[in-house]
Amino acid sequence: MRRYFSIFVYLTLFLVKCDEIEDMCNFLDSKVQPNNFRLLSKSILPGKGNKVKGDAGKIGVIGGSVEYTGAPYFSAITSLKAGADLAYVVTTESAANVIKTYSPDLIVYPYLNSKYASKIRALLPKMDVIVIGPGLGREPETLHLISDIIEDCKNLGKPLVIDADGLYAISKNTTLIKNYPCPGVIMTPNLREANKLMTAVSRNDSNWYSYWGDCVAVLVKGEKDYFYTNMSTYSWIATGGGSERRAGGQGDILSGALGTFYHWALNTEICKNESQIQLAQSVAAYAAAKLTRLSNYKAYVLHGQSMLASDMINQIHPAFESTFSLVKDKNATLG
Repeated sequence: MRRYFSIFVYLTLFLVKCDEIEDMCNFLDSKVQPNNFRLLSKSILPGKGNKVKGDAGKIGVIGGSVEYTGAPYFSAITSLKAGADLAYVVTTESAANVIKTYSPDLIVYPYLNSKYASKIRALLPKMDVIVIGPGLGREPETLHLISDIIEDCKNLGKPLVIDADGLYAISKNTTLIKNYPCPGVIMTPNLREANKLMTAVSRNDSNWYSYWGDCVAVLVKGEKDYFYTNMSTYSWIATGGGSERRAGGQGDILSGALGTFYHWALNTEICKNESQIQLAQSVAAYAAAKLTRLSNYKAYVLHGQSMLASDMINQIHPAFESTFSLVKDKNATLG
């Protein structure tokens, strides 16, 4: 009898949640409120039904160099800890063996060189979302290769997250992602990188991000996180969580979380309408920002000014539980 009661309670909660989500989908002509995003971000989590390896996401990270081996690691391991099933790292030969020593959970390919362009092209179809930029470096040959990879992704219709030196590549050739097809691109610059992008497109007005088209969105990271999209209804500002500490690697953590949430949001097809892709981008970015800010906060509480990005990695699970479970966390709120 107790079993049937539990099933009844579960189904009741599920139906209530579905009704609430349907109500949230009626905001298309007005500004989306933070509570809407909180509910919708929870709705994109994959269910616990019959799953096989890969269903929760196969995330690719393209980056890394002899100087920067930590960045692609932080991005890829976060995608896994956020809930993806597989994480691939495509990096240079000099960085590959080092990254492999960081974790046996990552699948690492030493192909980030123009001589392996065909091998990279063969790998792209197996990746659900591709993160480009962590630790990439700015060597001319690398930037040329990244341009070719982005073009291949465009032809395949792959959703992209572009961060770090990937953004530098975009600032040097803004047409690389101009009119990129849906499911699109989310760029994740910090304030300095955002200013460079704004200057590159010669747009100093309030909607400079519109230069790239309807399927390209921008998440500007900082003390507050700002999400910009051509669908102004889905733009938002996130506050709360976070800390004064700005250790290297925090942006890489966000990019990996975003890769996972982006895949989930696209698969959920929330609020089916003509702008559901833009909504998916917005909800995924909100979830990633919230998880990263809370991981930062929790790590800072423990370590203070000694906090490192690796300390944030250890807080992803408790931050995830606080953010997406039914238990409220007073420090998880974002405005």
